[in-house]
Amino acid sequence: MASPTDWSRVIGTTIVNHLREEELTTFRKFKIFAMLESSGNVIMNQSGRGFDWNVRYRNAPVSGNTGDTPRTFSRVNMWKKAELPWRGFTTTDAIYRREMLENRGQQALVDVASKMAERLKESLEQHLSYQPYRDGDDANNSNDFHGLESFLGFTGTVDESSTDVAADRTSSNLGDRFGFPTGTYAGLSTQLGYYGGGRVNATTGTWPDTPVDPELDFYSPIIINYNSQSFNEGDPNNSGAPYGNWKVNCVQAIREGIHQCKRNDTKEAQIDLVCIDRSLYIQFLNQYNDQERIVVSKENGLKAMGFSDVVTLDGVEITSEYACPNGRGYGISVGNMELRCLENQLMVAEGPFYSEETQSYRYACSTLGNMRFRSPRNFFTLAPVTAES
Repeated sequence: MASPTDWSRVIGTTIVNHLREEELTTFRKFKIFAMLESSGNVIMNQSGRGFDWNVRYRNAPVSGNTGDTPRTFSRVNMWKKAELPWRGFTTTDAIYRREMLENRGQQALVDVASKMAERLKESLEQHLSYQPYRDGDDANNSNDFHGLESFLGFTGTVDESSTDVAADRTSSNLGDRFGFPTGTYAGLSTQLGYYGGGRVNATTGTWPDTPVDPELDFYSPIIINYNSQSFNEGDPNNSGAPYGNWKVNCVQAIREGIHQCKRNDTKEAQIDLVCIDRSLYIQFLNQYNDQERIVVSKENGLKAMGFSDVVTLDGVEITSEYACPNGRGYGISVGNMELRCLENQLMVAEGPFYSEETQSYRYACSTLGNMRFRSPRNFFTLAPVTAES
C-alpha cells in the first residue's frame, strides 16, 4: 500500500486503517437447488449400498375379442431395474494452535477459528450447486452426482426424412430438429427403440411428432437442435434462404422442447423451468417481444423466491444460471427430480479435532448422496447438435 510519495516519518508514525470486515466475493445463488429445496425434493436419512427402483417401460399387450374368442395367457414383464451408487464430497481446513492464539482480540481482523465450520459449509454448498448439471458417468469426474448430463448424451440427429419412426442420422443435416439420444442412465439405455416399440395408429411420421409405444421412448429425453433450419422460413434479411442458429431460433426451440415434453401428460411431468447459459439468455431476451413477456405468478416459482431475472414463455419460467454449461439449456421437471442423502442433513460439519502431533485443530464438512431423475423422458436439453448457419 506504500506510495512513491510517502515520507519516512509518515510511514513510521501512521498505521493503515484496517477495516474489521470481510468482503464476500465467492457466493452465487443457484436456482435449481432453490427449487429442489422449496419443493421438498431433498430427501434425508437414506440407507443401503446405493439405491435402485423399478421402471415400468411397457403395457400389457391387448388383442381383439368378440366375446367368444378363446384367450391365451402368458406372463408379461413390464419392468426394468434402474440403480445408482452413492457419491460424496468433503472439504477440510485446519488452524494451528499458535495461529488460533494469535488470531484473537483487537489484532484479529477476520475471526478465522470460530467461523471455520461455517465457511466450509458455504464452500461445499457452492460446489454442490453445480451438481444438477454434471455427468456422473464421466470417468474424469467419478465422484460427481448423476445430474442432467448423465442422460442427455446424443449422437447425430433423428432423421425426419426417414421411413423409420426413429432413425439415427449420423451425418450432419441442418434440417433435423432433434438430436438422437444415446447413452445410459442408472444402467438403462436412453436410445430410442432400444427396448422395442413402434408407431401407434400411424404408418408414417417420425418421433416425437408421431405417437409411439411406451417402450420406444420411455427413457429417452428430448434433444432440441437449436441450430436446425426447420425452425425458420428464412434468414433475417428476407432472402428466403434457410437460416439456423440460436439468435434466430431461440423462442421456437424453447417452445418446441416445452410442448414436446407434454407428450407425457401428467402434472408431475410438466416442465417447470428452462435454465439456459447466460449468453443464450441475453440473446433470447433480445428476440423475445415485449408483448410476449407475460408474468405468470407461481406459488413455488422462482419469482416467488425472490429471483428477478425470470421471464415466462407459455407459462414456463425461463432464466439463466451461472452453473449452466456454455451453449446449453435445460428443460427441467422439478417434480421428477430429487436429491437423496444418507445423512440427516445435506451437509455435515465435523470438528474441531485436536492433533497433538501437529498441534492443530482440524475441521471438515462432507456430504453423501446422489441425484435421481424419474425418467429422462420428462426433460429436454437445448444443444447445438449441428453447426449454426
